[in-house]
Amino acid sequence: MNLTDLQTFVLVAEHGSLAGAAEALGVPRSTVSRRVARLEAELGRALLERSARSVALSDDGRALYARSAPALRELVDVEQDLLDSAAEPRGRLRLSTSIDLATSRYLSGLLAAFTRRHPGVRIELQVTNRVVDLLEEGVDLAFRTHLRALPSRDDLMVRRITEFGLGLYASPDYLDQAGVPASLDELDAHRTLRHTRAYLADWAVEADITADDYRPLAALMVAGAGLGVLPVLVAAPHLAAGELVRVLPGWSLPAASLSLVWLRSRHLAPRVRAFIDLAVAHADGAWPPSEG
Repeated sequence: MNLTDLQTFVLVAEHGSLAGAAEALGVPRSTVSRRVARLEAELGRALLERSARSVALSDDGRALYARSAPALRELVDVEQDLLDSAAEPRGRLRLSTSIDLATSRYLSGLLAAFTRRHPGVRIELQVTNRVVDLLEEGVDLAFRTHLRALPSRDDLMVRRITEFGLGLYASPDYLDQAGVPASLDELDAHRTLRHTRAYLADWAVEADITADDYRPLAALMVAGAGLGVLPVLVAAPHLAAGELVRVLPGWSLPAASLSLVWLRSRHLAPRVRAFIDLAVAHADGAWPPSEG
């Protein structure tokens, strides 16, 4: 099997189009089409379902991609490791993170420190609140925040980086108008905001506003829309600016964990290993944010 043809097919699968693979490879679209057709002829299987506007993987194509993509990445990492053995780590490092974390002082400081220490590594940051499929999307490392332990999976490795607190916050103006609650029981009388995926067993109040990102919730709290739970990393700058205050500071909330996940492999690329090590060290020195 021609490895160039196989690599081209994998890129078509990951980009969802012949044109996307051609752009990634820097070759004409016709070259990509010819390589995939040659691979199909060699295997005697149709790997793509083609239409006038798009291509999709056939059942055989999905099976080939699932088996070959990790192996090809392993080969690339082995090559990169040989290059890195006598020099600094280098190459592309694809990271995925939530919007909340992407705008935090922790991650911005970590990325700045990493690029200073390893200038040969090119970072591609994917910012999304959905849980990415590392294999399908070619992601090297993904940050995950979670209240419970992440589900165990044979194909994933997990490294817990640190933990951070959660608190109940509101703006001073809102509390001046609505009053300061003295207990959880008094939250029924307040307008409340909540993350759509947050689960707090001891707070059964139905929220007036929900969102799938903490940043707009924080902005709404600053504007006086109500009170709600925020992670410390999101609330910290607003606390420092006097825009938010902690409500019921004696209320104990379970700490959330911040972890890195990556695909299990016999070989871990030096740039990936270096980032994991620095992420842990940076968390020890820069976490948690001050609550002002």
